[in-house]
Amino acid sequence: MSEFNVRPFAFMRLTHEALRAGFAAMSAAAERGDLEQVGLELTALQGAIQLHARHEEEVFFPLLDRLFDDAVLNANLRDAHEREDKYEAALIAALEAEDIDAVRDAITAWAPSFEKHLVDEEEVMMPLTQRVHETVEGRAAAVADIVALDWSTFQEKQLPYVLRSLSDTKPYGPLRMYVAAVEISTGERFSELQSIIATNVAPEKADLLRQHGHLT
Repeated sequence: MSEFNVRPFAFMRLTHEALRAGFAAMSAAAERGDLEQVGLELTALQGAIQLHARHEEEVFFPLLDRLFDDAVLNANLRDAHEREDKYEAALIAALEAEDIDAVRDAITAWAPSFEKHLVDEEEVMMPLTQRVHETVEGRAAAVADIVALDWSTFQEKQLPYVLRSLSDTKPYGPLRMYVAAVEISTGERFSELQSIIATNVAPEKADLLRQHGHLT
């Protein structure tokens, strides 16, 4: 069996995968004409993405700009968040009007912007993360500052959302990498997250996490 090497910044990268899956689920509900489910999917997506945006804007972006000559600023990555807000507002208005055609149109308009937002960030930021610190522990300390920004919202909204999404839509490997990134970055506080993890992943994947020492 190959050696498992945790990548602390997978915390950010795999959150993107969870958001992609959530957007796809919302789109599928719209195609089915299920307005109620679209609303539920959007509410759940908002709970995760709002904290993710704060993680970026308040901690991650400033870190990369400080270490890498304004890399985020020069790539205009902050502009995407304002652009996304406008598309989201259009979808909310369509949902409030209970107009399924307008909902579909709003999601169709938003989809390429949403994906471009994630890809642009990944192309600029993820190659830099390995250079944040020469050790895994140093990179984990940087991610710890991100997670600590709003611990309660992380526990209540973002962590369960990302876990469910990765558990439902990805193989075990990405889920394990995400959990391991959270574990190494939260240290002693990881014990506070064990029950959240165990209850938001498929039972067979929880068993694998126990086998690999991530859950007790």
